[in-house]
Amino acid sequence: MRPRYAVLAALGVGAAATIGVSALPFVHFAYRSPGLHLAVEALASFVALLAAYLLYGRYRESAALHDLALVCALAVFGAKNLLFEAIPSAFGAGPDPFLTWAPLAGGLLATATFAAAAYVPARTLPRPGRAALAALGIAALNLAAVAAVVAAARGSLPLGVDPVLSPEASKAPDFSSDRGVLALQLVAAALFFVAAIGFLRRAQQWGDELMTFFAAGAALAAFARLNYFLFPSIYSDWVYTGDALRLAQWLVILVGLVREIGTYWQRLTRAAVLEERSRMARDLHDGLAQELAFIATQARRLGAGGASAATVGQLTSAADRALDESRSAIAALTLAVDESMDDAVARAVEDVAERLGVRVELELADGIDAPAPVREALVRIVREAVTNAARHGGASCVRISLEVERGVIRMGVADDGAGFDAAASRRSGFGLQSMHERADALGGHASITSVLGEGTKVEVEVPA
Repeated sequence: MRPRYAVLAALGVGAAATIGVSALPFVHFAYRSPGLHLAVEALASFVALLAAYLLYGRYRESAALHDLALVCALAVFGAKNLLFEAIPSAFGAGPDPFLTWAPLAGGLLATATFAAAAYVPARTLPRPGRAALAALGIAALNLAAVAAVVAAARGSLPLGVDPVLSPEASKAPDFSSDRGVLALQLVAAALFFVAAIGFLRRAQQWGDELMTFFAAGAALAAFARLNYFLFPSIYSDWVYTGDALRLAQWLVILVGLVREIGTYWQRLTRAAVLEERSRMARDLHDGLAQELAFIATQARRLGAGGASAATVGQLTSAADRALDESRSAIAALTLAVDESMDDAVARAVEDVAERLGVRVELELADGIDAPAPVREALVRIVREAVTNAARHGGASCVRISLEVERGVIRMGVADDGAGFDAAASRRSGFGLQSMHERADALGGHASITSVLGEGTKVEVEVPA
């Protein structure tokens, strides 16, 4: 998802909704429903608090100051909606200055914190647990102070918005509400626009997808506040576009956090897989590989003591093949989960070449991405091909090429060795047969051509 396009889409939705209800008098967009109004406030509270909880999980991992600021802002939004709007509406509270000014002031506090979170420095906190307790405690105290101040001044505050005021006349925005209410709505809209710009910049600079969702949510919230300015109804029984845009804001943020959690679990899964593969590789190295090396050593000693040369040769050859196989398994198990095809092939080839004393020339296309089974099969094929070239063909140089075109990965291994009878060797050579079988299992094919005295060429094609 490109951050700029996501934010532009959110701005487009908000602008279209605002212009539509303002310029098209035949659009019926306002509904008087106290139950629906309560449901909107309750849902906004729930989503805001859930978003704060989910984002706190990210903060525990990152210990970043900007994540903590977002947690505080979302928590204040949720608490404000629940305590100052949803609960009073549930108990059927009538017109009251407190129910106008406490949500406005609390919302402005949360919006200012939200906008600040888009610009605070990307700094890691040394004691994230204590910092979180302190920040959330301060946020709670500030919200309590807002409630106390508004309650104390309740008798001198105007009602703000007529509870029976209808936003139904969309062709004529109504500015008859208290100027303070209208001014605070405009300030909140401006802060949300500032927040959208800040989160967009962070999404582009950091490549952080979650910041894209916060930027889009802030853009929708800005137009929600603009709708509340043009058609005040947030403190009445009317439900209309401002409420819909505000709900869309929270749903966008929630989707972003759910995607963030999905990415987090994918990282955990990859780490667990890599850890298990590393453990298996260590077990193979410390057990099977060491034992096979011992067998090969003892077989050579038997040969020096007068045992049958043919028997010792077979034993040594078998042990060497098993040792190579164990090394191939170890290399495959220690491949990084997200390692590119070219990096995996280069690492495998250089390992074999260094051990067998053969020079390699690599012509590998960069950044080839392939599924793990394809990557592992090609790595094992190229290891077998280079091993055969050095050990049986006596090659001094092996050239490896790798490319991808139209969804097909092509790999070539050519050497300057002695060559062999390819038809006869395929019938009797397990290594050559395994190359064909691995390629066939992936829906591709392998071809092996060799001329005595002129070297060997292995070509493999498999779907990417």
